[in-house]
Amino acid sequence: MPSRVATPDPRNAVAFDLGRSLPDEQTCVVVVEGGLDLAGAPRLKWMLLEAFEAGCSQLVVDLSRATIVDATAVGALVGVRNSIDDDTRLAIACAQPQVLSVFQAAGLDRAFRIVPTVEAALANVRKQVARAG
Repeated sequence: MPSRVATPDPRNAVAFDLGRSLPDEQTCVVVVEGGLDLAGAPRLKWMLLEAFEAGCSQLVVDLSRATIVDATAVGALVGVRNSIDDDTRLAIACAQPQVLSVFQAAGLDRAFRIVPTVEAALANVRKQVARAG
C-alpha cells in the first residue's frame, strides 16, 4: 500500500507569509510561514535572488513553519540554486516530514543541504564558507 502524506486542514492553515532577517552582512535567512505553493513560490525566489544580488553569500531558507510546500516551490528553489554562483551557499532548515517528503519525492533531498534547524543551517553555510576561504 502506498504511503500517504497527510494534508493539513485548511481551516487550521496559516496564511502564506515570508520574513527575512540578516544575522550578519553575508547571511540572509528567509522564513516561510504557511503554505508555499504556486502563488508564493515566485516571492520566495525573488527574495532569495535579491539577497544574493545585495551581497549575501550565505542563504538559509527556514521551512520549519511551512505547512505545505509543493513542486512549484521546490522548482523555485532549484531555480535559485542554479542562479547563484559557486561561492554562495544555500541551506534549508526543515524537520517536518510532510515538507521533506516533497523533496524526497522529487529526488532533491540530496541536491540541497537540508538540516533540522535554522541554527544547523547557519552553521552549515558558515562552515562551507570557512572551508572555501
